[in-house]
Amino acid sequence: MQVKKEIKNIIFEGFISMCPFFLALFLLASQEVRPTILNFVNSGTYSGCVDTEIWELSPNKVMESLDVVTTDSNNDGGESQILMRFENIVGNGDAKIPAHSRIRSATLVVTAFDPGTTVNLHRMLIPWHRAATWNNLVSGVSADGHEATRHRESFTFGKITANKQKVRFEVTDTVQAWVNGRANHGWVFLNTGANGWDFYSSEHEDRESRPLLIVTFDPPSKP
Repeated sequence: MQVKKEIKNIIFEGFISMCPFFLALFLLASQEVRPTILNFVNSGTYSGCVDTEIWELSPNKVMESLDVVTTDSNNDGGESQILMRFENIVGNGDAKIPAHSRIRSATLVVTAFDPGTTVNLHRMLIPWHRAATWNNLVSGVSADGHEATRHRESFTFGKITANKQKVRFEVTDTVQAWVNGRANHGWVFLNTGANGWDFYSSEHEDRESRPLLIVTFDPPSKP
């Protein structure tokens, strides 16, 4: 019996001695920095989302003010493409992502309303003006590794099945590249078929229908 009592005492003393360790772990976990989440949409203090459609059959027409944009490989006989970028999202300030942050996730959300074939999202590699046209981008944008990335950054999964639905593009790698210092020229939406794919632009009167970029990140450690 004496041996059992001594063993119990040893176990109890060991447990007591470990309490500071477990307490330190608990305090460390409770003080863990939570990620920051920013939503970028044209409303209120933010107005940096720029989007426009360029159309092969109206090669000199500026379409930046349209509230609905289309991407279609055969729009009445000519291709339509959509360009989009979110300006001024990296920098100092409460509503910006600090340079060299770690991006946990980034999602581009658009409100589509017309069924269409799969659309690929490619990161733009060249600058473009909000008054871009088919001609001043020299026959539209090519995913050739010079004007836009060859590989797609994200894509839709086939046809849109609802009359109006939120469509999400996973763009974490793209936003991480911008935060790390690469130039932010936005994306181009390229349709893979002849069934047009339409969504509401940043000019739409309904804020909830405008393009939205959601970014979750950890700011860089302070020196």
